[in-house]
Amino acid sequence: MKIAAKLFAERGYHAVGMTELGEAVELGRGTLYHHIKSKEDVLYDISRHYISSLVEHGNHILKTEADPKLRLQLLGKHLMTTIADHQAELTVCFREIYSLTGERRNEVLMLHGEYEHIWRQVLIDGEKKGIFRPYNPIRLKGLLGMFFYTYLWMKPDGAQGPEAIADIFNEIVLASVAGV
Repeated sequence: MKIAAKLFAERGYHAVGMTELGEAVELGRGTLYHHIKSKEDVLYDISRHYISSLVEHGNHILKTEADPKLRLQLLGKHLMTTIADHQAELTVCFREIYSLTGERRNEVLMLHGEYEHIWRQVLIDGEKKGIFRPYNPIRLKGLLGMFFYTYLWMKPDGAQGPEAIADIFNEIVLASVAGV
């Protein structure tokens, strides 16, 4: 899966064929098809695994932390470190979702919606407590987009590592949602 994610992230899902995938993992065509039925199976497994993990962790934060500000910071830090630790996989998860078909696409889109709903719930909880501005779906899309698109430019081992980026982004998030 890691090798497939790397290839899909570098070249795009549609540009990578099963032959190339088999060569990269050093498996012949028959052996490769013994392990996976299709290239879309691989894409689905990568996408589902990582977005499910984000949803699971987000739900844990909702259950264990009451402070909306701290919830946002925890969500942001976890998202950023997950992207940094699994950059190829999250690139595929965010960028190649529309290459999935049928029920697979619907399931993964639903998981993305669940993850967005977690952030939405935190913003609404903060609004109810009088510490955040009224919830605005465009603000939420902008904030999540800021995090999601770091796969394009972040260098996990660069001078600004994922934790430093998460701190800056969390500062931006909190300033954006702070009550006026």
